[in-house]
Amino acid sequence: MAEAMLVRPDRKFVEEIIAAGGGDLKKCMQCANCSVVCELSDGHPFPRKEMIWAQWGLKDRLVSDPDVWMCHQCNDCSKRCPRGARPGDMLAAVRRLTVDHYAVPRFMTRVANRASWLPVAFLLPIVLLGVALLVRDPIGRALGFGTDPAFYASFFPHWLIIGLYGFFSALAFIAAVIGVVRFWRAMRRSDAAAGIYAAVNGIPASIVGAVKDIVTHYRFGFCGAQKPRRLAHLAVFYGFAALFVVTSWAVVDLYVMPLMGVASRYPFDFLYPAKILANVGGAVLVFGAVKVMVDRKRAQGPGAVGGTSFDWIFVWMLLGVAVTGFAVEIFRFTVGPEPAAGLRTAAYATYFVHLVLVFQLLIYLPYSKFAHVLYRTVAMVYAEHTGRHRPVRRLQPQGSQLRLPGVTPATR
Repeated sequence: MAEAMLVRPDRKFVEEIIAAGGGDLKKCMQCANCSVVCELSDGHPFPRKEMIWAQWGLKDRLVSDPDVWMCHQCNDCSKRCPRGARPGDMLAAVRRLTVDHYAVPRFMTRVANRASWLPVAFLLPIVLLGVALLVRDPIGRALGFGTDPAFYASFFPHWLIIGLYGFFSALAFIAAVIGVVRFWRAMRRSDAAAGIYAAVNGIPASIVGAVKDIVTHYRFGFCGAQKPRRLAHLAVFYGFAALFVVTSWAVVDLYVMPLMGVASRYPFDFLYPAKILANVGGAVLVFGAVKVMVDRKRAQGPGAVGGTSFDWIFVWMLLGVAVTGFAVEIFRFTVGPEPAAGLRTAAYATYFVHLVLVFQLLIYLPYSKFAHVLYRTVAMVYAEHTGRHRPVRRLQPQGSQLRLPGVTPATR
């Protein structure tokens, strides 16, 4: 017989879920249609249990629930909900609030994700980069750095970019680690309190399993209502990954290779392998970001995914980084060694905007939609670790009915 449970609803958290995009959750009547149609539920009450936890305002249960992060918001559940409760949107809202809950410092999530705070969000990197430009010459002379003859490096020296971006990237990394460690501990503590924690797989094996899922977006492929979104997500993922690899290699080429007696090739020529990878990655990222926007705009009906400022700000930021990156490259290969003053100003202004957008991504990584990369990965590792990741069983439509593999009308 089930044990009695004292429920203390958090009404404020319910209001936060509604404000974050889960506004239809009160329509849920616990019919369990969402759990029947969800390809990831595998016979378990997902997302049915999350819907009732949300209605009850059980914040501690939801922000420590790894199942929330298994959802890709394909909205198959929302499409088939007879009451229009939109469980997919509710789970997206909880993911946003989970990032907010574990963020350090927490107020940064407000700055990073609210449209009304965008001027403040941009002001921070603009001021930091502006101050860096003002002090570049005296600091450079004091540290023994000469004037770099490279076109953009004469405007914003490499050593200053590496130092400034490296410092703030380290701060963002520390904040991100604190957040995901708190998340992991909360998941384990919640399962232990419920008496269901069990280490089925070791951490290394769990990481390997999660990475395999991530690089293929395997479970995303089982979505129905919003299946085309998988291609957009893969494009964004691999496009950004390519640019990250190229940026890392540029740092190595600039500062590590000379220490090994190998001359630096930076700035890379147009046909240099790293430059080719950068251009391909940038093009794929632009395609992915644009497709995300188009898919969201075109989506209609109960299964549509619209998104909030939490989603749109991040997508526009990615697109802005890629587009300004291409603009910076075009200026570099077309202006010549001694461009006209107006052309030089346009090139430097574009480069400054590009640096601001890149800086924006780095500073706000632990607080924006970008943090999904961290929290979803940690949740997937935890799911592998505890055996929550079960094989996905494909539901096959047959007329107006749904049939599980191996189940026929004669055996039903």
